[in-house]
Amino acid sequence: MPIDDIVAPMDFSAWWTITGIALIVVVAAWLVFVFVHTRHRPTESALPPAPPPSAYAAGGDPFVDLRLKYLAQVDEADRAFTAHEIDVRELHLRLSAIVREFAGLRRGVDTTVMTLTDIEHLAGAGRLANLIAGYYQPAFSKDSPDSGAQSVDGARTVISSW
Repeated sequence: MPIDDIVAPMDFSAWWTITGIALIVVVAAWLVFVFVHTRHRPTESALPPAPPPSAYAAGGDPFVDLRLKYLAQVDEADRAFTAHEIDVRELHLRLSAIVREFAGLRRGVDTTVMTLTDIEHLAGAGRLANLIAGYYQPAFSKDSPDSGAQSVDGARTVISSW
């Protein structure tokens, strides 16, 4: 055969095509199996109990227990600050964590990891964003002239009315 002759390419065996497709199907089936059998499924006992129907009645507050829980946490932070167990900086850090956690449970969004800008973009969270913005200066400064009373009142107001 002379060097200048064109030689047709060789065909692969059909087994290579079948093997490749079978391999792709096996990998896809394995991924589906792993996803289905390893995801977290909450049991019915782990689900929170449904609130009583009276909470949804006209004028009822479905978040009354949540409000009471977080108002108690604000009271505890205020008590610790008044007893000089914590300083102004720690008070503002605690209040920020309390109102962020309350807002997260109230809105169904994890606000504990959100930046102030993210919170400002939440619908209806204007007062919360203003409150947290007010906490930044005392929480991140070395010395703060803030007495803490306005911050505690602000946290109580947001939790009570939001």
